[in-house]
Amino acid sequence: MNAHFVPSSSQKNTAVVLGATGNLAFALGVVLKGLKRHNQKLLEEADVIVYYQNMDETAREALGRIIPCRFVPYKFPHMAGMRPHVLRDYGEMTFVRYECFRFLKNYEYVMWLDADILIQGDISGMRGEIPHGIGFRREYYDERVRVNFTEDIEGFTMDAPHYNAGIMAASNRLPGNMDDLSDWCYQKTSEISESLYYPDQGILLLMCEHFKLTIDPLSEKYNCEARRSAAALKQAALVHAVGHRKFWKYYYFNEWYHTYKEWVKETGLACENRFPVFEKLGLLKYPLFQAAPNPAKYPVKFITYLVRALFHCKY
Repeated sequence: MNAHFVPSSSQKNTAVVLGATGNLAFALGVVLKGLKRHNQKLLEEADVIVYYQNMDETAREALGRIIPCRFVPYKFPHMAGMRPHVLRDYGEMTFVRYECFRFLKNYEYVMWLDADILIQGDISGMRGEIPHGIGFRREYYDERVRVNFTEDIEGFTMDAPHYNAGIMAASNRLPGNMDDLSDWCYQKTSEISESLYYPDQGILLLMCEHFKLTIDPLSEKYNCEARRSAAALKQAALVHAVGHRKFWKYYYFNEWYHTYKEWVKETGLACENRFPVFEKLGLLKYPLFQAAPNPAKYPVKFITYLVRALFHCKY
């Protein structure tokens, strides 16, 4: 068995799993700093595993100085058959969450965290919300599983409730062989690759139906979309910038920005939003502009971003 699937000590009952390409090392740095700042008790009980692609040793060492991590290179085996949309918008790393189930052979819990998140509170409680063994947050609108595909998938309930898989918690209460869950996800992805729209998310929901797993709905507290109201964001332990609206090119969140600024000061590894107007004016040496929205595409968002940054608005 690969060593990264084995707990580092008997006190470690949880695997916190993340994944990123090298150009998102800065985002991963913000996530790890949030874990360290707000989740010391969880880290006493958890190993942190980072799957990566095209991330050099300098970036990995910088991340490992925040929290000790196990770094595991990742290669998805079925990219040749993927639709161009999937290749362009998601890439291979989106499928690494399939590996999460393998950790349950040795850990009691596994938590998958996307890189486009802000951790601003204690997230350990999501482990207590999965009595049936697996949990995602239910989507806000009355969407159905079919939104993940370009066509209905034969043999599955396409009008089943839809969940966001960007944050996932699972436990060893799940029945059966954990390798079977991971292997099924990979095999099904290859089998229906031409029908995938939100690729890994759809596959995970089909997997739950195939293996007759009951999905426990995680509280919004543990996966609150960044576009939600200030009241919801204030209560959230984890804020998620889903889709193309990322913290580093769309929103101003005070804690995310100042944590990013810390990361740049410590490492010199900046976000690579190289918008021409910022390059021309020589502004990319400043973290405020490295993470700013594109003023040519989002002028109102850019102005709002600057105003909120000026007054250090939290939400």
